Amino acid sequence: MDFTAGNKNNGFTLIELVITITVLGVLAATAVPRFIDVKDDAKKETVENFHGSLRAAVRLLHMKSQIENALGDDITIATDYGDYQFYRGYPETRSEATIPNAYFIETFLELGVPSDVTKGNDTRIARYAEISVYEDNDYSRIGYGSGNLKSNLCYAEYHHTSETQVFSLNTDGC
Repeated sequence: MDFTAGNKNNGFTLIELVITITVLGVLAATAVPRFIDVKDDAKKETVENFHGSLRAAVRLLHMKSQIENALGDDITIATDYGDYQFYRGYPETRSEATIPNAYFIETFLELGVPSDVTKGNDTRIARYAEISVYEDNDYSRIGYGSGNLKSNLCYAEYHHTSETQVFSLNTDGC
């Protein structure tokens, strides 16, 4: 073998390997947590989008009731999704005017067919993959978790009473 100045070994030196491994380790240490947080950020963004959808649906349905001059107590209005019960121009969270009773999110957000449904006397819990929907006579909630979704703190909510309509968003647990 001739080791003259024109021939050069094309392998990595030990120092180059150590530096490369160190740089890759630093990149992995900073990038991996960001990819893990992406799932939490996606859940939060999804719940925020549901919040906007709830508000938009109620606003459009309220306009429909105003156009039809149907602003009284417990009025049934024909919608594109079937008959639904309104109170003072706002959709109830649970329509008792329909048989079987219809629920706000189930009726107006078009989530498709739930994978699981649990019904109580005045409540309904439906699962759509990772998304859960809880509805009763006062509240319609959609988000991540189980039961009424309050303990998981990752949901959007429509609260309807005879006096007011309140929308809230809780993403502390997303």
